[in-house]
Amino acid sequence: MRARLLASVAGAALLAAGPAFADSLTPTSYSASIAVGASTSITDKLGTITKGLPTTAQADVLFVTDTTGSMGPAIGALQTELTSVISSLSSLGNIATGAAQYKDRTSDGSDPFDYNLDQDITTNASLTQTAINGYSAGGGGDNPEQGLNALQQGATTTSWRAGSKRIEVITGDAPSHSSPGHPPAANGANVSNTATTLTSDGVTMIALNVGTAADGTPGLGGDTSNGLNAYGQFSGAGSLLASGVSGTYDDKIPDATTLANDIIAAIGSSFDTYSVVSLALIGPAPTDCSVSLPTSISGSFDRSVTRTFGFGSVGITGLHAGVCSFTIGLEADGALLATETDTVTVGSPVPEPAGLAVLGAGLIALGAARRSRRV
Repeated sequence: MRARLLASVAGAALLAAGPAFADSLTPTSYSASIAVGASTSITDKLGTITKGLPTTAQADVLFVTDTTGSMGPAIGALQTELTSVISSLSSLGNIATGAAQYKDRTSDGSDPFDYNLDQDITTNASLTQTAINGYSAGGGGDNPEQGLNALQQGATTTSWRAGSKRIEVITGDAPSHSSPGHPPAANGANVSNTATTLTSDGVTMIALNVGTAADGTPGLGGDTSNGLNAYGQFSGAGSLLASGVSGTYDDKIPDATTLANDIIAAIGSSFDTYSVVSLALIGPAPTDCSVSLPTSISGSFDRSVTRTFGFGSVGITGLHAGVCSFTIGLEADGALLATETDTVTVGSPVPEPAGLAVLGAGLIALGAARRSRRV
């Protein structure tokens, strides 16, 4: 109960937090005019990462749902909960969502698929909600399903946005096929290679059990004699969490409000600690100028206090006449926290000193020739 209360408070704090607590870059913008071949710099570039939960961090959340037959009693209530959660997430800062489902075609040939991405990552919450609301329970055949494979497919085939914190929320009521322990597993999925995929792709996992809780209380409908972690694949010794995957496992799906706050708190907690703070160019590289970014700053940091990082200067050199606009992002461990946009107008090249001398000599000679004609 205490953990839920803390999660609820954390979620409420994140929802209520305003721009005053946002991570930021200063100066917030920069403009200048230079000639081709000339350079300018943005001096004293500072990045600030604030105390507490982030309000401007970019995160992508993929909801991965078991839609096999045993989910029939739960699917309607789960759809209601998840669409409510997505609505809550969309009211935050830079959060995008997506939806995928898994069945068990490898084990049951009548199933249409093992994994299907129904809605790729989008900032349009209604598209994700529509995808989830279109789910229906059916198939599966045997008790284990293809959850581990689904996590791997979600990690590697989703169009995650550059710089996003990646989060997969997997919900199911049965354990997963795992090679060689519980064959047949799609694509040879097991705990070890799933853990490797999630960690190497920087994915945080939130696992939600629809089956029986550890205390024997039935979850949100579903199988009352089994559960997502029946084989110990998600939590406990030898599980994904024990193998280095960051995230959480919940034995029982809570009500919609608490679930929303749990996920919001998980998003926030995924930014609790960081070790590398850096600047990065966001989007296409500029063509009319080159941008030189300072080196990253490494250490052991957390959000217990507000921290300001001094990066020094950003160098800009004009390459071609035109307007050079670019966006610089503040990143912590590769996760985008804040951005700012700069504009440099690149004009015609300034003549070199030797060129000026030649030009001056030519003008003098031209003047002398004109005088000689008048004589």
